[in-house]
Amino acid sequence: MLPGQCQAREQKWCQHSTIYKRNKSLYRLQTQIGHGSYSVVHIGYHELTKEKVAIKTCNKQTLTSRAKKMLLREIAIMESIFHPNIVRLFEVLETPTKLHLVMEYMIGGGLHSRLLSEGKMKETDAKVIFAQLLSAVKHLHDRNIIHRDIKAENVFCGEKNNVKLGDFGFSTVLVKGRNEELFTLCGSLPYAAPELLQERRYKGQPVDIWALGVLLYFITTGQMPFTATSVHHLKRSILLGVISMPAHLSHSCMTLIRGLLKTVPGKRFSLTEIRNSLWLSDVMITENIYDKWCIVPTVGSPNNINEIELRARKQLLSYGIDSKMLEEHAAQGIQSDIIATYRIIIHKILSSIGLPAVTKITGKKLDHARSHVCKIM
Repeated sequence: MLPGQCQAREQKWCQHSTIYKRNKSLYRLQTQIGHGSYSVVHIGYHELTKEKVAIKTCNKQTLTSRAKKMLLREIAIMESIFHPNIVRLFEVLETPTKLHLVMEYMIGGGLHSRLLSEGKMKETDAKVIFAQLLSAVKHLHDRNIIHRDIKAENVFCGEKNNVKLGDFGFSTVLVKGRNEELFTLCGSLPYAAPELLQERRYKGQPVDIWALGVLLYFITTGQMPFTATSVHHLKRSILLGVISMPAHLSHSCMTLIRGLLKTVPGKRFSLTEIRNSLWLSDVMITENIYDKWCIVPTVGSPNNINEIELRARKQLLSYGIDSKMLEEHAAQGIQSDIIATYRIIIHKILSSIGLPAVTKITGKKLDHARSHVCKIM
C-alpha cells in the first residue's frame, strides 16, 4: 500500500462517515472483554455467518479532536492491510452517538495476560510467537506504516500459538519528503525507545524494532528489561540501555536481544538482520501476503476469481448476496454490511485451510545458555 492510498482512505472516511450511518442490526453484543479511555470492547457475533467478532465501540460525544484523528487513522490503516498475523477489520458502523469497529475475535485473549498467568515461554514457543510478529511488522514497514505501540497488551492469541498484532491507534503512515521523521511521543513508556524520550525527531522503523526487543525479553524472561520505582528513573534506565540477561537464555537469544536494544537507532538490527539471526535460523517462515481480493471482491471478469473467492461467493448466494450486489458495494469497503459479510467469510475460509506465517520449528538444536548474567549496553 502506498502512503497516498492510505491518506485517501482516511479522507474518504472523513467525507463519507455520515452518509453510511447504520445500526448494529447484523450483530448481537455479548460479554464486555475490554475498555479504553474512549471505548469498550464486546464479544459479538455476526447473525448471517454466526462468526464471533470483537466490537470496539467509541462514544463520539466524548472523543477529543486528537482521539478522533487517531481513530480515523486507525480505521484507514486497518482497512488497507490484510495479513495472517494482523487483527482484521471487517466493518465500521456509525450511529448518531457511536462508532463501532467490528474486528476479528481472538479466542486466546491478550499475550500480556497469558504471560502474567503462565510465566515466561520456552524459547521454542517464543520463536514461533516472535517470528509471527516479525512477519506482521515487516508487512507494515514494507507499506511505510509504523505501529508505534507494539507491546504484549496489543498482541492477541489464537489457537496453536498463533498470534496477531492489533490496536493501531498510535500508528502512522510515512510520506516521503514530508514526515519521514516523526516527533510525537506516543505508546507505552516501558516499550519506548531512547530517542522517543529525547524530545527530538526520530525515525519510525527503529522505534518498532526496539519495542520488539522489549517484547522478546518479556516473552523469554517473564520480566521487563527496564524497571524502576518512578517514571523519572525508568526514563533514565531506558536512556542508559543497561539490562541484565538471565542465565537461562541461549546465547543466540541474548545476541538478538542485544541487537534489538541498541540505544543508537542506526545501530539497531534491521528486519532483515533479525530474520537472518541465529536464533531464528530453525524457524520456517512463510510470507503469506494476501491479494486485494481478500479485502474487497474481484470486480470485472469472472476468469480472474480464484477458488477461495468462488467458495465465498457461493456461500454468499445462500444469504441472498449475488455478484452484482458485491460489485455495487465494493467501493464502500468497510462501510458496507455486504462487503463485511464477504470479508468475514473469506476470513473463515482462510482460517479453516490454515495459512500461518510461521509453519514450524525445524528441529535444530539450541545453543547453550551462558552460565552467568551479562550486562549489555
